[in-house]
Amino acid sequence: MASMRFSVVRLRAAVPAAVLCLLVLAALLLGDRAVQTASDAVAASFPLLILDAGHGGQDGGAVAADGTNEKDINLSLTLTLDDLLRSLGFRTLLTRSDDTLHETPDATTVRERKVGDLRYRLQLTQEHPDSILISIHQNQFYDPRYDGAQVFYSDNHPQSEALAQCLQESIVKTLQPDNTRRIKESGEEIFLLNQTKVPAVMVECGFLSNPEELKMLKNETYRKQLAATIVNGLLDYFRNRT
Repeated sequence: MASMRFSVVRLRAAVPAAVLCLLVLAALLLGDRAVQTASDAVAASFPLLILDAGHGGQDGGAVAADGTNEKDINLSLTLTLDDLLRSLGFRTLLTRSDDTLHETPDATTVRERKVGDLRYRLQLTQEHPDSILISIHQNQFYDPRYDGAQVFYSDNHPQSEALAQCLQESIVKTLQPDNTRRIKESGEEIFLLNQTKVPAVMVECGFLSNPEELKMLKNETYRKQLAATIVNGLLDYFRNRT
């Protein structure tokens, strides 16, 4: 794990000429102490951030050797990410805030429930065309040697790749200096990224199949650090976009 860093990110956004101002001054401290934030303005002019905790309910996602379900880590990390973003004044919307699936009333099989849930999540992006989708997941592979976060992006919007790059760089610089993974364009196998038209990324935060990385992902402090690096990457994205 990289040494802890204190980073101050100055963020400016395009606003009407009559209201030229600094929207967010954020200070993020990564370490055993709680993440410190400072913001005296609401970032109302920024897109709505749809935070998607992958899987849920009967859909547990990947399962680690010790029985840890991906859905639980996804939710915990997403809730922490939501708290950080809201503390900075960002508008957020969760696709789920507990261990549930948003299934269709006529669903009778687990597969039908999963499909109905994914369509619900897609519908949220359709109802908010000014939004950005950040989907949180965990990886798994038959070989336990593999580790490291990797960000996938949708090819349906030109800003998705830039956002993915900012998030990947933030994670590597702050938490995973030995991570050589590169961002990757998603295919049809990732339903949400394949279907949505808004800027969208999926953050595969680590491998549940790697014992050491699993141990870190189950640690609350590490999840807070990971959430903070995602926030920092998002702030870099907005800063570079203006």
